[in-house]
Amino acid sequence: MMPIYAVSIADFSDDYIPHLLSFVAEDKKQRLGAFFRREDRVRGLLADLLIRKIAAETFGVSAKSISFGTNAYGKPSLQGPLNRLHYNLSHSGDWVVCIIGDCTVGIDIEKKHQIDLQIARQFFAPEEYEYIEEEPDSERRQARFFAVWTAKESYIKAIGKGLSLPLNSFSTVSQGTVEGVRVFEQARWHFKTYFLDDEYTLTACAQNDSFCETVEIVPMDTLVSYFLSR
Repeated sequence: MMPIYAVSIADFSDDYIPHLLSFVAEDKKQRLGAFFRREDRVRGLLADLLIRKIAAETFGVSAKSISFGTNAYGKPSLQGPLNRLHYNLSHSGDWVVCIIGDCTVGIDIEKKHQIDLQIARQFFAPEEYEYIEEEPDSERRQARFFAVWTAKESYIKAIGKGLSLPLNSFSTVSQGTVEGVRVFEQARWHFKTYFLDDEYTLTACAQNDSFCETVEIVPMDTLVSYFLSR
């Protein structure tokens, strides 16, 4: 089973930041410090802490001892013997989400907003654009756009190639949905969408279909308390 965790930044207190930063690698501290917006710094910090907590509890190691690496395109991974635990993170608006698995995984969350659907015509595969445009209701058309967008992003993040892969080179839509199995470059990929919040769209992608049924919400005080006690 591949669990998905989510934590909301809505109740986060900046008073915790100095202690929490002591668990973060120096290069990550510098990247967090470079963010102009406070919300971006908080989301980045909590994403790092969330996977540290999960990995530390999974392997029985110190959260501070966990180290990360990246591939040539910047996809992060756990280092050393912990690298058999696959994970992927995403954050948007109030939410930070993480998927864990024993195979390659990807996840994407996006806060829904009004968007020019010509973006879909320009960047999506024809089947995806048609799937969006055939919906007569404007609000549901926007919802379909974000369903496709998060599915595409979750796959791109899973394979770890960044936007070097053209968005229109593959289609996540089949039989009127983005959920189910797709074959890209002779490999099978599974997609599943989740409900987290009316304002957000969340899609996961993995090399098998052992998805959890619901997202596990991690209370902010649970996450913060774990590190404050260390």
